[in-house]
Amino acid sequence: MLWSNQSGGGGGGPWGRPGGNGGGPWGNGGGGKTPPNLEDLLRRGQDRLRGLIPGGGNTGGGYGGGPSSGIGGGRSAAVIAALAVAVWLATGFYTVYPRQVGIETIFGRYVGTKGEGLRYNFPYPIGGVVKPDVGSQNSIQIGFRSGPGGQGRTRDVPDESLILTGDENIVDLDFEVQWRINPLKASDFVFNLQNPEGTIKAISESAMREVIGRRNIQAILTNEQSSIAQEVKEMVQKALDEYGAGVRIEVVQLVSVNPPPEVRPAFIDVNAAQQDADTAQNEAKTYASREVPQARGRASQIFQQAEAYRTKATADATGQAARFSEVYASYKAAPAISRERLFLETMEKVLGSVNKVIIDQNGAQPGSGAAAGVLPVLPLTEFGARAPSQTATGAAR
Repeated sequence: MLWSNQSGGGGGGPWGRPGGNGGGPWGNGGGGKTPPNLEDLLRRGQDRLRGLIPGGGNTGGGYGGGPSSGIGGGRSAAVIAALAVAVWLATGFYTVYPRQVGIETIFGRYVGTKGEGLRYNFPYPIGGVVKPDVGSQNSIQIGFRSGPGGQGRTRDVPDESLILTGDENIVDLDFEVQWRINPLKASDFVFNLQNPEGTIKAISESAMREVIGRRNIQAILTNEQSSIAQEVKEMVQKALDEYGAGVRIEVVQLVSVNPPPEVRPAFIDVNAAQQDADTAQNEAKTYASREVPQARGRASQIFQQAEAYRTKATADATGQAARFSEVYASYKAAPAISRERLFLETMEKVLGSVNKVIIDQNGAQPGSGAAAGVLPVLPLTEFGARAPSQTATGAAR
């Protein structure tokens, strides 16, 4: 050190041994030491500095210095200034990491956007660089606050979650907006938004209240939640684009949609009844979808059978009429022959399946040679039974 404790004692600070009685830094401190010579100290420090700087050794000696001392001091000041400028310019190098972009400014004015890698811009106070994170997805919770790491709901915020519906009911709605910086408009995000999260939260809450105010609570609680989230997302994105915010809305997610706690049991009963009604309607539709096709099939079958019967009856009637016309034409040509033919055909139909016995009415007539009272009989039935048996016997032989 510049000031060392040269007394016989051991350690101590730069002002002498501890425990001395001196009052100031140059006090005796109990050792009887005289204060150092300031001119000598300055001279030795100047000599050491000149020894470190090129061309600074030829000073001509003496603290006051002469002309040579003035020239050497000017060169030293120039070198020091050059080194300071070089160091200052070197501070303009910066690195843009992945998931970042570099927004460069000169005298506070935007001059360009740089991608990842080693970049350079004029250092402060001339230039400046802002490196927003365009790769991370940010989340804003409205109506609730989650625990550390986004796990679970730890606190409800009624001032944000209670919303008036279109049918003058109140719904307790918690939702989350996920957004990120648009890489193509990162400069808009940096310069146009002073409080990004507060702005996005205010716009999202306003859009949600507008969308919910146009719907009935029953639709909000049941089947229109996805359409609500999509409509809110579009409205928030449109508003941010008009503001030139440089923000891209990724997802608007409805975390929970419930009626207020005071009337929640009644709404649960209404929803249960609605679900029962929907179940009954679905069962009725299922039964109808099964029975209606079967009934239509049976009706079609009956219709086709009736159509076939009509066609058959019409064809039979047409054929019989044509046959009658032909018979009538034949009868008109030869009435006697036609009557005889009709008689024989009728007798054939009537007697064809009846057992017949033929009796000769001329039997037992005087002069016939037959015994009186004996009727010649021709048993055609027996002949008909014998004929098939004889045919079979002849075939066997």
